[in-house]
Amino acid sequence: MAGLQGIQLILPKKKAKAGGTTSTPTFRTGQPILTMPRYRNHLDDIFATRTSNDARTLISDLSRHDSDVSASFFAYQSISGSADYVVKAYDLNGELSTDGVRLANQIIEKMTTVTDYSLGFTSKAGLAELNDDMRFWTLLRGSPAAELVLDKKFEPDSLRLIDMATITWNEKQAGQYKPVQKPTGSNTEISLDIPTFFVARFQQNPTDVYTYSPFVAAINTIAARQQVINDLYRISQVIGYPRMDVTVMEEILLKSAPALLRSDAAKTRDFIEQQMAIITSAYSNLRPDQALVHTDAVEVGMVNDSKPAVTLPIQNVMDVFDAQNTAALKTMPSVVGKSTNGQVASTEARLFAMNCDALNRVVAGVWSQVLTLACRLAGFQGSIEFLFEPVELRPQLELEPQKTMKFSRYEQALSRGYVTDDEFHLAIFARPRPDSAPELSGTGFMDPVNVASVDATDQSPNGDPLGRGMAPEGGTKVAKSKSVKSGSGQQASK
Repeated sequence: MAGLQGIQLILPKKKAKAGGTTSTPTFRTGQPILTMPRYRNHLDDIFATRTSNDARTLISDLSRHDSDVSASFFAYQSISGSADYVVKAYDLNGELSTDGVRLANQIIEKMTTVTDYSLGFTSKAGLAELNDDMRFWTLLRGSPAAELVLDKKFEPDSLRLIDMATITWNEKQAGQYKPVQKPTGSNTEISLDIPTFFVARFQQNPTDVYTYSPFVAAINTIAARQQVINDLYRISQVIGYPRMDVTVMEEILLKSAPALLRSDAAKTRDFIEQQMAIITSAYSNLRPDQALVHTDAVEVGMVNDSKPAVTLPIQNVMDVFDAQNTAALKTMPSVVGKSTNGQVASTEARLFAMNCDALNRVVAGVWSQVLTLACRLAGFQGSIEFLFEPVELRPQLELEPQKTMKFSRYEQALSRGYVTDDEFHLAIFARPRPDSAPELSGTGFMDPVNVASVDATDQSPNGDPLGRGMAPEGGTKVAKSKSVKSGSGQQASK
């Protein structure tokens, strides 16, 4: 098939800035040393802070100290990260290119592996760490962003991830958006109208260029649940548990008061208040194992001793909040620890796996753009496709029969020439065909071999020495007769 005419790749005209253009979320202009972080997130109360912070700050805080949100982040990253990746390369005619695949893998290796140890400590993230970080940024901001950092030789050096909360968009022409970064703590603006800056979006509203976390819908539900939990803490201190009830018999107390005090109402009231304070102080510090000794002026009992917390039917309210959180966080009940029967419906598990696949497609989209530009800068005329295999929740041993059937099916296609050798190796082993492997496409190696016909009349099943000893010499007339061949051997033997 003839290729399309007129396709021309136009590379960047200017040389990229060595070391990159963008600013990282932790970098502060004029403050080269990072200060110690605030390890007091466990004291944050979203019900008190949601009116002063925006959704981006709230989701970032909730990912640390809220149980459901942190469990959702952890589950999405763990399950999505279990999928293996595959790199494919296509030339301008759409044909699979093994040279492009090898070049893309070399670039990934260079970007994720430390090669210059003379620089001392180098915090170059590996491929798995970069993928996890991009997934986290996607869940946190609804969109990952990255800059391909080039070295002084105009070669790919690393991948720098950017916080989309620092990006603003300028629409100078209809449908053409130009990004500008405003680093935190700085008044400067960095123009990101550069070819090495890449953005992808995860299930976003097409009417808005700005992206949001898919967990924003859970903020109001979490705030309402937090208010109920705070009320429960206060109520449980009053009526949630059995409490000591001390009754002071005022009549008996007054009998022990001096006679001069009983004639003065003001002095009598002061005397009673003083005695009440003394009794309160004595019984407030009483240990459970300490003997209780008192006069007949005091009666001791228990409040709510038969059924503590019976007046707090809060389970139904919490079940409603849990269901709303599960829906807002796009997870299964078992992921956030809300499952009651220990089982997960297959439909729910399948939907969650599909959500993880959608998250991986966003990360793969960024890598496809980055590797395509990097390979084209290296002279490759084509495009790179970075993709993840579908997420599987089943264990590996359970998947072995399915992998065996897939291998057999691809072998049949390879034998008949339906797929090439490189396509076969990419589908089965996630890599191109090595030079040591033979080319088998279209050779028919899986077709059955025709065996030469053998005259059965001169053959005997008793060909071994033991068999010959058990059968008459020369065989029998019945075994050689035509009646055996025609199916009437039983009649002939009779």
